[in-house]
Amino acid sequence: MKRGCLDNLFFSALLLIVFGGSTYFWFTYFVKGRSLPTPNLIGRSVSDARRIAQDLGVELQVDEERRRNSDKVPVGHVVWQNRNPGATSFIKRGSTVRVELSAGPLVLRVPDFAGVTPGTGMLRLGQQNLKLANLSYIQTDGTGILAADPPKDTVVAPQSPVSLLVATPPPPVQYVMPDLIDRPLDTVRLALESRGLNVATVKYEAYPGIADGIIIRQYPLRGAPVSTRDPISVVVSRGEETGGFAPVAGPEVSVPEAATATQ
Repeated sequence: MKRGCLDNLFFSALLLIVFGGSTYFWFTYFVKGRSLPTPNLIGRSVSDARRIAQDLGVELQVDEERRRNSDKVPVGHVVWQNRNPGATSFIKRGSTVRVELSAGPLVLRVPDFAGVTPGTGMLRLGQQNLKLANLSYIQTDGTGILAADPPKDTVVAPQSPVSLLVATPPPPVQYVMPDLIDRPLDTVRLALESRGLNVATVKYEAYPGIADGIIIRQYPLRGAPVSTRDPISVVVSRGEETGGFAPVAGPEVSVPEAATATQ
């Protein structure tokens, strides 16, 4: 019994050795024997890369839609391949190697900032790998960025400083607020609006003894500075709603002094 068990064990070991050796042999012959080290196509022209691929029995696929910037690989030469080259990377005959071509060095140009806000301009600088040098302002009727230094489309190096000139609206004309009390709203409104001033808020209050439409309070007060950007508020009289009340027309008033410009 013991001799039979030993014979069986020996036979099993022999089969395992024969099977393992056969597997390794056929794997080496059919798989590894048909595999080759992946070629290094970086820096090659398309024609050279195709010739190398044909010699190895592989297909070269050139991506015509995508290009990569490179300071080292000339324009139109292979700059990237989808398989790592080298003796430790194998490729089978009949497989495909996909490559992308070089677009040459990255060329930076100063973008067009005309009319954009300073915030948008600085954002564009960052997107173009440029930086802000100086931000200057000038009072003019224009809007946004007026000019850049260097000017637009200038070829520059990465992180080059760019100065921007931004338009700011001129300050509004300043007036001295006139006394509007006891004057008719309609007349005052016309006089103020002719100078670009804005009666923004009108409120009405019942005020016995004063005809309808007469200003009884104002803001800004008399003598205060006021400009075309400042809203003017007035409170106007309104007669009590009684059947026998008849509004009396206010005096006609000329208001040449209603808003006197100050220098």
